[in-house]
Amino acid sequence: MNLKLNKLVLSALASTFLLGYGETAMADATFDLVQTLVQKGILTEEEALPLMKGHENDNQNVDKKIKKATRLSVSDAIDNATLYGDIRVRYEARDGSGEGSTAGVNIDENRDRARYKVTLGVKTEMNDWYTDLALAMGATGRSDNATFGSSTTSGDIDNKQGVFIKRAMIGWKATDWLTLEAGRMNNPLYTTPMVWDADLNFEGLAEKVNYKMNFADLFFTAAQAEYQGDRKNFSTTGDTPTVELFAFQGGAKYAFDDHTSAKAALTYTTYNHNNGATKFSPQLASATNATVTGTSAGVNDLDTIEIPAEFNYYMSANSIGMRLFGDYVHNTSGSDRCNAAGAAICALGNDDNAWMLGVAVGSAADYKSFEANKMVKGDWAARIWYQEVGAYSVDPNAVDSDFMDSRVNMKGPVFKAQYNFLDNVYANFAYGHATRKNNAIGTAGSVNTQDLALNLKDFNLLQLDLTYKF
Repeated sequence: MNLKLNKLVLSALASTFLLGYGETAMADATFDLVQTLVQKGILTEEEALPLMKGHENDNQNVDKKIKKATRLSVSDAIDNATLYGDIRVRYEARDGSGEGSTAGVNIDENRDRARYKVTLGVKTEMNDWYTDLALAMGATGRSDNATFGSSTTSGDIDNKQGVFIKRAMIGWKATDWLTLEAGRMNNPLYTTPMVWDADLNFEGLAEKVNYKMNFADLFFTAAQAEYQGDRKNFSTTGDTPTVELFAFQGGAKYAFDDHTSAKAALTYTTYNHNNGATKFSPQLASATNATVTGTSAGVNDLDTIEIPAEFNYYMSANSIGMRLFGDYVHNTSGSDRCNAAGAAICALGNDDNAWMLGVAVGSAADYKSFEANKMVKGDWAARIWYQEVGAYSVDPNAVDSDFMDSRVNMKGPVFKAQYNFLDNVYANFAYGHATRKNNAIGTAGSVNTQDLALNLKDFNLLQLDLTYKF
């Protein structure tokens, strides 16, 4: 008996089965039969749906259940699994000027490239437990991008891009107000790219407390991250302590009415066992780039107080929202960090503060959508901000890798705009310009994460993106 005949016979049996049962039985046993035929590949989704016609009033969710039966199957132990991800293509242009390989000699560099990125993840839920596992490209944490034609061989036509673990975490909703997370996770803190690149993750533990009181939502977060892990105590090679990050944040979101709200937080971040590593030093403004980046990754003497905040207002008549946002950081150990860089360098300036201020506008169907940055087909958004980051104010390993090229001692404006062609397809335009904040010292940053090999004096970045989410 061929496959086509099998389908006809089984379809007839299923139809007879439908006619022989009452309303309650059809909703249970018959659906199970049809679902089994779909899952085994004997019937397609289109072939299965007509078998239910005439019984729509018996079970209004038949179509939904049949479609769900064709989706990815997961373990019976899992209540819910969600597959998610995105594909993005980008054109990017960077240019800057500054000292290169020769001290005191200013040169120009530019970099134009087409890039792409892929993220693929799955989230699961079971009772009060949940997980997040995500894969992405890019071996370094602050970029998930691959560049067209970037193969180290004679060409990229036969080259494949590597995929890495972006997130692997387990969470537990211990109570209505307490959530615990462990593993490689999204940054649990309310912050901005001026301090933490949006692509960076935490590796360690996080404890989150959320409590609603009248019109205010209070939140408290503690995070313990293995910044540089693998503590060793070896008799022959000596001890290797673990550099760890500890962050404590408390804040609140307050709703004034159904279209106005404000949010703010106070965050304290510190590092332990950090003084044994190479001390941070931005070096001189006339130094070569190699000298500037060679001692720039140190996290010594970083004990920061950060205050991010925002104010949201939604105009229902025009379906447009507006957001004022900002961030301020002060390194309470800034003078020690400056002194550790060397007396000659510290004499040129002890800048241990960073700040940003901006405004965003955009269309949205309602206030909650605007507040959550949830955009659908036809929505648009634009934001502009200005920021200044002192050389000794924040961790140079964590700042945004795009608009300040992974550097501190930089200042300048950034503009971003987005338009949604569909709910899940949108285009972005972004432009940023930055210059050296303290002209006496260099623009230091994390080693091997900068895109221009210069001790920058100024920097420009243009990006055009097209993203498809699923």
